[in-house]
Amino acid sequence: MKKASEFIKKRRISPNDGYHYFFGYYDLQAYSADMKKHLCNRVPFMDRFPGKDDIAELGYIDLDTLAFVKLAETTAWNFQQGCMLQWNPLCEDEIIYNVRVTDSDNELPFRTCIQNIVTGKKRYCDRAVANVSPDGKYGLSINFARVYDFRPGYGYGGFKDPNFDIPQPDNDGVWLIDMLTGKSRLIINYARITREFGNEKYLDSKFVVNHITFNTDSNRFLFLNRNFPNTGKGWATTLFTSDLEGNLCLLLDSTMVSHYHWKNGSQILAYCNGDPNDRPGVYLIDDFTAKSFRYGEECFERGDIHTIYSPDRRFIMGDGYPDKEQHRSLYVYDSTDGSWDIFVRVYSDKPEFVDNRCDLHALWSPDGRRVSYDSTETKRREIYELDVSYIYD
Repeated sequence: MKKASEFIKKRRISPNDGYHYFFGYYDLQAYSADMKKHLCNRVPFMDRFPGKDDIAELGYIDLDTLAFVKLAETTAWNFQQGCMLQWNPLCEDEIIYNVRVTDSDNELPFRTCIQNIVTGKKRYCDRAVANVSPDGKYGLSINFARVYDFRPGYGYGGFKDPNFDIPQPDNDGVWLIDMLTGKSRLIINYARITREFGNEKYLDSKFVVNHITFNTDSNRFLFLNRNFPNTGKGWATTLFTSDLEGNLCLLLDSTMVSHYHWKNGSQILAYCNGDPNDRPGVYLIDDFTAKSFRYGEECFERGDIHTIYSPDRRFIMGDGYPDKEQHRSLYVYDSTDGSWDIFVRVYSDKPEFVDNRCDLHALWSPDGRRVSYDSTETKRREIYELDVSYIYD
């Protein structure tokens, strides 16, 4: 692989206008199909958790002029995943994002808004989306108030979880949303997870679904079920997959599973304890059988990493956590020959609260020749873009 230091081109794409800019999670698509627009969130602060009345402005950056074009506002957001802002796979002129409402028919005041950026027309789903299927037909919803209690950087504050005192409720869990009608139904509940797959060590634990994602075929999804940690202790993670009817398959039980990305309809790339010796690393895991293959030990030996495939599934990219000098590295690994490199290594400002950190959350453009990432390398939240086309030369 050619060295990034010789070929890579870098630019800041977010405006220097006094605001903080960020996109959010690494497995969402910020680039428009024609790669002329890059979605983003714009906020006036970065040093605290957002409250229920704090507004994030939503819009896109014109990648020719680097101007910010405002499209909407929301009060349902956080610094790690924003408001799940993304392009609608069913319509190039529509965006999807979460909002907080006061007239919700559900116990939770969070919903999904689907907005046409040309006409301004909006329609709503009855729950807040956590992931949208690649074909755009379905969404998955979880309880963002419960997630906030578990990890404030990933949930929405200002509203108490109706099941706060119930460790494994039977009326909450994973909801499937019909993105065309906006209606949702509960397909997996916490009580059932315990009943069918309960680990004796965690039978009395309070559970939360923290991350959830469709496969590339839009017919299955995975999610991480975690226990709220006891004082001074961490949490354990169980990796499940499921079809759209809620038929569960347990892949990894009560261990360490972190960031992941579907390679295709039946294989999952994840940073986890993926073998009997509990060696953490980047593994390719087969759905149903849980058989795994370890990638790039030399490249990925430095700790947890956000794993994501290039659009053609040749390259694996991921950002790690800060080193002793408070720098983050963005790694790239070629799965065809095992060669690897570091795209960039940048300073990362250390926040007072860990969940307010700014992970790079790097993502690929649709053609795989550009990469964008969030950064605090100048002690402000900004969005940068890399020209990585040289990896294909």
